[in-house]
Amino acid sequence: MNARNRRIVAALLVVCLCYAAAVGALIGADNRRSEEGMDDILYLPNEKLLTYFTAGLNTIVANFLWLHCIQYTALEHRGQRHFTWLEHMLFTATRLDPYFVDVYRFGAMFLSALRADPEASLRLAEAGMVKNPMSWHLPYEAAMTYLLNKRDHPEARYYAARYLNMSVATGQALGGIVNLAAKLQDEFELTEIERDMWVEMLDSDDKFIRELAERKLIEMDLRKACRILDERIDLFVTRTGEQPQTLDDLLAADLIAAMPEDPLGGEFFIGADGRTYNTTLLEDNVIQTRNILLTNIGYYEERYGALPASLERLVDVGLLEEIPPHPWPNRQWQYDAATGDVE
Repeated sequence: MNARNRRIVAALLVVCLCYAAAVGALIGADNRRSEEGMDDILYLPNEKLLTYFTAGLNTIVANFLWLHCIQYTALEHRGQRHFTWLEHMLFTATRLDPYFVDVYRFGAMFLSALRADPEASLRLAEAGMVKNPMSWHLPYEAAMTYLLNKRDHPEARYYAARYLNMSVATGQALGGIVNLAAKLQDEFELTEIERDMWVEMLDSDDKFIRELAERKLIEMDLRKACRILDERIDLFVTRTGEQPQTLDDLLAADLIAAMPEDPLGGEFFIGADGRTYNTTLLEDNVIQTRNILLTNIGYYEERYGALPASLERLVDVGLLEEIPPHPWPNRQWQYDAATGDVE
């Protein structure tokens, strides 16, 4: 074996050792977090250290980290769904390999769709655009973040149109994106765009992404069922002058042919406000909204060195414009100022 080959083999061994150390740190951190409730453990080595110890084979390490990031995301999605380390893992991988487009693309999707953190999603996508200006996927994902996750932003459509134009300008975007950019000039149905995105993900080579797409499509059907039931409730009120107490009232009045089903095991019900709710969607919204609160509580603690005395302090210091309401009707968030936890 010549000197050059020996150096390559040695470098690959270092890569494996560093990755094994990173994985060991991940497992140890998870165990310690479970046992001690700690979230401040460093999950991965600094990318500069990784670069130094891997003899410059950054792309190989980035691939390892991306595979582990997918595994971590899948485990979190099936577990507590906090995704505490997701952003750190994604940015570490992209700093090691700034041209790894899939990390930016799917990472941005994970951050917006799973961690409910559109700002982090945009940071990742925009960082990718700087290094990969000819990738149509990244401005497209940024546009989807504005259309689907920041739709209440007063200039959401403007920014979405700008990013879509950037995607089209690469000359590589799919024809549908050109049409979508044009649609922004008129009124259009956002759910149709969201459905097309998840349907596309059904063809992914990655099992987790396919499973995520399948779940998101079911969630879209559940939301549609709630809208239809709300229309039937309004019709019931118009006909009878009374508010239905349960969905059985709609069934008895022949306003629905059968009780709606939830493949994910949840149930539909009419809330005290007379609107239809689904327990699966509500629990998902609780997790996502709670994560927003916990994330900003963490930002507050980093900035001021102490936990906020109340959730309203997050508004007082400008971290949130308002405290998001509890997704369940007639429920309130319970905040523990001693631990920083929200229930």
